[in-house]
This record gives sequence, C-alpha cells and structure tokens, in this order.
Amino acid sequence: MDSNPIYNHVQGRYGGLADRSAACEQRKTEQAIAQSFGYDAGELSSIPAAANLGVSCGNPLVLANLREGESVIDLGSGGGIDVLLAAKKVGPNGKVIGVDMTKSMLELAWKNSAEAGATNVSFIEASITSIPLPDASANCIISNCVVNLVPTADKNVVFHEMFRLLKPGGRVAISDILTRKKLPEEVVTNLSFYVGCIAGASQVHEYEEYLRSAGFKDILIVDTHSDINVYKDLVQGQMNTGETSCESGAPSCCGGSQRQPPPEADLLGHDFNEWAGSFKIYAVKR
Repeated sequence: MDSNPIYNHVQGRYGGLADRSAACEQRKTEQAIAQSFGYDAGELSSIPAAANLGVSCGNPLVLANLREGESVIDLGSGGGIDVLLAAKKVGPNGKVIGVDMTKSMLELAWKNSAEAGATNVSFIEASITSIPLPDASANCIISNCVVNLVPTADKNVVFHEMFRLLKPGGRVAISDILTRKKLPEEVVTNLSFYVGCIAGASQVHEYEEYLRSAGFKDILIVDTHSDINVYKDLVQGQMNTGETSCESGAPSCCGGSQRQPPPEADLLGHDFNEWAGSFKIYAVKR
C-alpha cells in the first residue's frame, strides 16, 4: 500500500471520530476501554469527557514519571487526554505540546484544554514524521497507539524525530500495538485493519531496532497482556452498520468508526491477541 492513501484514510477516520465526539457526551464504553488499558477512573473524571475518545491501547504516563517543570511532547495527541493529564503532572512551570495531523482533532483538543482551564498546553498541526519544533525541546516524549499507524517506510523517521526533539537524558514513554508474529497478507493489505491498529503494527524486534538505530539506549519493551479483543465487537458493529451517532456509534482501536466490512469476512473471527498485543515502550537518549 502506498503511504499517501494510508495517511489520508487514517486522517479521514480520525476526523470523523473527532467530529462525533465534539457533539456527543462521553459514553460508558469509552471510559471502560480507557480503564481496561490503565487509566484510573479518578484521572478520567478530572478532565473533560470528550478528551477520552476510547482509542487508547495503554497509558504512557505510567511509564513517563513526569516531574514538575518538565517539557513534554505528545505525538498523535488526539482529543488531548494524555496532554491534559500530563499538564497536571508537570505543573504551571512545565509545558505539554500535542502534535496531531487532523484539524478537527486539534479543534477538539483546544476546546477540551479551554474547558479544563489548562494554561500550560498547546497543540500544533503536523505529521509526527516532521515536527516543526527545535532540537532538544523536551524532557519526555509520549505517544499512545499512534506509531503503529505510520506506514512502514516512514516509521524509522518517527524515531529519529523523537531522538532529535529530546534533550540529553530525555526519555520516550510509549503505549503501542506490536505484533507477535508475521501477519497474514490479507490482514496487512486491509485498510480497515490498518486503521484498527493491527495491519501497520511492527514486530517487537523491529520496534527495538527502530529505537536503537535512532540512538536510544536502555530500551525496555513490555507486553501488558491486555486483551485487545475488547475492540472486536465495536469494530464489527461499525463495519456492519457504518453508523457514527452517539447512540449507535462506537470507536475502534486508534482509528474511529469502521464503515466498510473487509473483503475477507472471516478475519474478525480470529483472536487478535494471537496476532498482536498492547506493549509499553521506554527508552532514553544518552
């Protein structure tokens, strides 16, 4: 698959998800998904409901160990859930910058930050392969279920951008979907599964090599053993109905509603956990 259609497809799905969430109250489903991947109910209640889109695959802040006064960059910041939670940890003397390529998602994030009264956050429109920020801008870079959406040809660029943006001694704390084995070709070439965070995911050893080749040290990649089948019914429902209303719409992992069923109807019958898993990734710029 050419990278441009992938970016366009992902951007279109995220745009639809942001537009729907801007008009809907948070549903119990979204909170349940976030909690199943490591968010505390108290954390979620401390930020605007629309910031939680139910598309996380982990909680990168658990690894980040953020401190007062630090600068943080969130790659693929979505509705702002991790930006707003990080802003509380770094305090008024710190700052958090969200990076996202989707205009409607950025509009939603700005709205959520205003509602939260967060004065130490900002958002910029950019691809995470080319971020208009100076070298050594951050103490920590976080990302949540986003790198897997970057086409394979561009993934190495993302990790080099992370390394460039970090100060010496800075670290990355990432939650992402990684694959346990080589995926079937019918999955790899299926855009619905790409947007659903499966088809574009790297194998564990590939992810480690991306980090290492960018210059990172002290690399730690840990399988959380979370059940990623939590999305299956939601994805299947969206593939069947194509609906995105508050009442019937439901997000799929990392990419919004799936409106068209895959050509291979039996793919959703597989156990997603056999193919992939949710992983915590940590590394340091020495």
